[in-house]
Amino acid sequence: MDVTTRFATKADLDFARRAHHAAYRDVVIRQWGQWDQGMQDGFFDKEWGDAHFDVILAGGAACGYLSVEDRVDAVHVMELVLCPEYQGRGIGTIVLRSVIVRAIERGKPVRLRTCHENHRAQSFYRRLGFREIGRDETHVLMERGDSSRSSGDAVPHS
Repeated sequence: MDVTTRFATKADLDFARRAHHAAYRDVVIRQWGQWDQGMQDGFFDKEWGDAHFDVILAGGAACGYLSVEDRVDAVHVMELVLCPEYQGRGIGTIVLRSVIVRAIERGKPVRLRTCHENHRAQSFYRRLGFREIGRDETHVLMERGDSSRSSGDAVPHS
């Protein structure tokens, strides 16, 4: 499958909001008992106002988004969101392996976090070599910090 990324623009905001809500709705309901549209819109707006994002494309179609920060201590995956209809197709694996390769080249671990109730994401991250390094009130903190090169090439920007 042809998976690429491109820089997100303001024109991507509505798509990204729909992707966020579709991907997180079930997890939020499992973890907090309900979906509050206004609250979720607020979380989304805050995140998209403060960070750089890439849109993930599969076969040219927008299917999700990604935000990665290269910090002094590690490469942090702030968001990796795929629309539910694109999950389970290997797209997330391609994208995350690209991040892992970049981190290895920089000699840094990859860190991320996911909701306690997002068991599917936790399993996905474990399959790619992440391990739990802690927990806070709402999230599992995970890291992949080996020095061996991961298989897979970097995802090209269109």
